[in-house]
Amino acid sequence: MTLDNLAVRHKKFGVGTVVKTDGKYMTVHFESADKVFVYPDAFEKFLTLADGTVCSEILSDIEAEQNRKMQIENAKAQENLRAMQLGIVIPGKENVSDEKGEDGYQPDHTEIEET
Repeated sequence: MTLDNLAVRHKKFGVGTVVKTDGKYMTVHFESADKVFVYPDAFEKFLTLADGTVCSEILSDIEAEQNRKMQIENAKAQENLRAMQLGIVIPGKENVSDEKGEDGYQPDHTEIEET
């Protein structure tokens, strides 16, 4: 899909025109200034077509990007699980589940001095 010359609306900047697309980025010319957005992410939160809609091609690009991000997250989770199974400690992902109570609470083993 070509985005060049597409009229878009931004919540803050108003109506603008896509003047340049460069793979993952697009530049939109607004009356106040040119702004660069990540495509298609900007259509999830900030941009709509000037008539207030988002066309089906953009929606399918958004869905494809969401699926790609989900695949990356799943791959990371699988890698973390494999590492924990091998006894490899990943900073911030320490396996402390064997000491959790039934409610999932992880007790703090910091000793407190009594006075």
